[in-house]
Amino acid sequence: MSKPYWWQDRAWRIVQTNLREIDMADMDAAQYVRELREFNANTVIINTGGIVASYSSRIPYQTPNRYMTGDDLKTVVKACKDAGIRVISRVDFSKVRTPLYEQHPEWAYLSPKGEIINYHGLIHVCFNSEYQQTTALDILREIIREIDPDGIFLNMGGYSVALDYTRGYQGICQCENCRKRFGEMFGLDLPTKDDPDDPVYQKYKRFQELTVGAYHKAIKELIAQEKPDLLFFPIDMLRGEIGTFFDGADRNNYMYKGSELLKLEKYSSPDKVASVTSVDFIDMWYRHAAVSPHEQELRLAQMLANGGFADFYQVGRLDNHPDKSGYAALKKMFRYHLEHEEDYHANLSAADIALICPRETYWSKGELGFPAEYYGWYHLLTQQHYLFDCIRMNALELVSLKKYKTVILPDIQNVSDAAAAMLDAFAAAGGTVIATGETALWDEQRKKRRGIALQCLGIEKLGYIGRGYLSAYFEIGGSRELFPRFADTEWIYLHDVYCYAEYKPSVRQYMRFIPPHRHSPPEDAYPTSITEYPAFTVSPAGKGRGVYIPWKPGADHYRFGFPHMGNFMADLLEQVLGVEHVTGNLPEMVEVEHTVRRDGSMDYVHLINYTGHSLRSYFRPVPLHGLEIGLAWKKPAPKAVFSMVRQAPVRFVCEAGILRLFVDELELFEAIRIG
Repeated sequence: MSKPYWWQDRAWRIVQTNLREIDMADMDAAQYVRELREFNANTVIINTGGIVASYSSRIPYQTPNRYMTGDDLKTVVKACKDAGIRVISRVDFSKVRTPLYEQHPEWAYLSPKGEIINYHGLIHVCFNSEYQQTTALDILREIIREIDPDGIFLNMGGYSVALDYTRGYQGICQCENCRKRFGEMFGLDLPTKDDPDDPVYQKYKRFQELTVGAYHKAIKELIAQEKPDLLFFPIDMLRGEIGTFFDGADRNNYMYKGSELLKLEKYSSPDKVASVTSVDFIDMWYRHAAVSPHEQELRLAQMLANGGFADFYQVGRLDNHPDKSGYAALKKMFRYHLEHEEDYHANLSAADIALICPRETYWSKGELGFPAEYYGWYHLLTQQHYLFDCIRMNALELVSLKKYKTVILPDIQNVSDAAAAMLDAFAAAGGTVIATGETALWDEQRKKRRGIALQCLGIEKLGYIGRGYLSAYFEIGGSRELFPRFADTEWIYLHDVYCYAEYKPSVRQYMRFIPPHRHSPPEDAYPTSITEYPAFTVSPAGKGRGVYIPWKPGADHYRFGFPHMGNFMADLLEQVLGVEHVTGNLPEMVEVEHTVRRDGSMDYVHLINYTGHSLRSYFRPVPLHGLEIGLAWKKPAPKAVFSMVRQAPVRFVCEAGILRLFVDELELFEAIRIG
């Protein structure tokens, strides 16, 4: 059955060139297309209107490009489409030039300090202003009619206008437009600060959701009137960015970023096309200096391994870019994708584990700190070769859990009653729910509960939450047989948080908690008591079970990587709970992904080699040899197994429900087709 729209079930190769004003001074449409063809791109995202118009616009509130002496965008777009390259028009209505602001000061974003954001003559415009709500739609209509793109990419949409490029987030807009609209919707005054414990702030978050949703709906209605087969980001397609940052490097520049972001996009919104783009530059401040070509190549390998596409983004044209150091690696991956594009059509993971992410949106400022517990579990699952998807907590109620056997909630503090009921039903039907730390102690509006909402955990009463704990441990004791990685270890250390609780009689409790004790000088560094409080519990729940870890091992695993945390989590999954993972001899520095064509006709196994990552740098990975992969296999034995990278058959054995694949050499990545 054919898909109703051109963008569905398509192998994408996207190049995004965010053109500067000066790029239009000598723009040559034919040259622009030649450069795209060298990348084997079949889609280009090109900025078109909003802040500046690089075509002849009749709308007075759109600033014309003062450098437009070369080919205009209408000519460029036509040349791309004539060459078979789909064109996505990028628009940005978050800012206007100073002369327009002076005509309409009521359009401006206004910080809680009463300040506008003036970034070198660009004034940030409030999302609820007439400009964004009305004029922007007029501009979109004109672009659709005049430029005739294949899609619209809305950049910096919604409430991201509060972000100053230099000073960072400036707070909740206090302009009259926002005050009036919020008051009409909720009968309240706007909150002045991002406080997740403030019920008014929680209503403001709901206000953001409702107003952005209404805005997207209005744009979709406009598209339906003008050109129904027009793609609209972010409704029809989601697209994240894999970038690097100077600020928060420990939190933002992690090596699994491409895989993680794509998993979140695909499985939080499975009905939409999802992609993640590799950002060429090293940060906003250095947009003309590229990251390592090995990092660029690794990112594209991550995208393909997880059922994504080849996708790349830079500032400026391809021909005049001052740092082309990544081009060769990128073109290599784009060419590989072209040669195998029939194998990269809407593939979905074969994972039966769902890892829930507490992060709401990129621009959310009401988030409770950095979700280190989530990232620790992400790293552990990848290192131990578990197949898993990622789902945002605020999307959980919108997706189905039917494909999963295990759901992991890593310190997901805000859980709605509906989501809790959904998870309890999942456990009752035979699933395993694993919750850590302070999971489900608050509802979705940050209202504190008396206990934990999840009934499947078997908790009768939640007690004191100890914070900032040092020099605390768990005695392994009678659980030693279940934790073979601790053959020579008596205690497992605990750091920071422990949640005391009372459990139902049916709940099995493991290990014993050793409370904090004196840790210096050495003469006094020993505990004086051991409690009966557990390191984890397993509660029967219908046909399934609920597992509660009343502390946060993932956070320490992410921050420090000491063996206690990773070994505890790995033994818990493998030995105690029997959660299936990929077997064989893969080192921890290899990521494995198993995807399946949507029609089930073909399976794919991708391996990614991370030995080229050291500290903050990316190098050519060290080749690995003699690898064996063991997959749980319920299908008939395959007729053929083929390496798409080496263009050669792959040795395999299929017996006793296990498909064993033998890979002689792994460089950066391997892609194996099983059919």
